[in-house]
This record gives sequence, structure tokens and C-alpha cells, in this order.
Amino acid sequence: MRDFLSRWLPVILWCVVIYTFSESSWFTGANTAHVLQMILSYLPFGGGDEEGPPFLNFLIRKAAHLTEFGILAALVWRALLPKRFAYAGAWLFATAYAATDEWHQSFEPGRTATPKDVAIDSCGALIALLIVFVCRHWLRTKHCAVKRGV
Repeated sequence: MRDFLSRWLPVILWCVVIYTFSESSWFTGANTAHVLQMILSYLPFGGGDEEGPPFLNFLIRKAAHLTEFGILAALVWRALLPKRFAYAGAWLFATAYAATDEWHQSFEPGRTATPKDVAIDSCGALIALLIVFVCRHWLRTKHCAVKRGV
């Protein structure tokens, strides 16, 4: 039971974090744009360009999608190890959770649910898993070279 909790509790907690972001009105596009505009108004170069803040808000929000579901995929991958299907299972879990998260957002005032966000979330999961794969391969290669004395 302790092993199960050490593997799956971080996944459960991160799913709660994602759910909370979806539930909260603090993370609507309008609110993040307002916060961004306030921050930019204090900077010497900020606030003047009308096209900048909406585009920057868009980039920040989509980067957040990539990151939060990348973290989820990495946590699920860790929980599924040493199973052969850990990478595929982690990606499928993150993508399915992204779809349910968007569905959940469709019921929240001020939030929108789009298939594009599910695709972005899925890409974030894929990118994170590719990073995990490359890092593991690099570490294994480095470890084998050290073991051989190269």
C-alpha cells in the first residue's frame, strides 16, 4: 500500500491542482489578461502596444496548458513504471484527463471548453514524455560508458 501511495498520490494531487485551476474564476482569460496588463504597466516598455498583451496572454495561457499536462504525464509515467506501456499509458491518461478537464470547464462561468486546448494539453504530455525518454536514454548511455571505463 505504501508503494502504491508513493507512486499515485502525486498524480492524484496534481489532478486536484488542475481541477482547481479549472474551477477557479481567477484563471479565466479575462482575469489573466487583466493581471498581465497590470504587470506590464509597471514595466518601462509595457502597456503601450494594444496587440502585445492579448497575444502575450494567449502565449502564457497555452504554455500553462503545455506545462500542467506535461507534469501530469511525467507523474503518471513514474507511477506506471516499470510497466512496458508506461509511456503510452501516461500519454493516454493525460489526454483523457485533458478531455474531462475541458468538459468540466464547459460548466464553469467565464470558462470555455475547446478541442484545441485538449490537443495542446496532449502535446504538452507528449513533449514531457519525450524529454523523459531522451533523458533516460542519455543517462543510461552515460552510465554504460562509465561502467566500461570510457
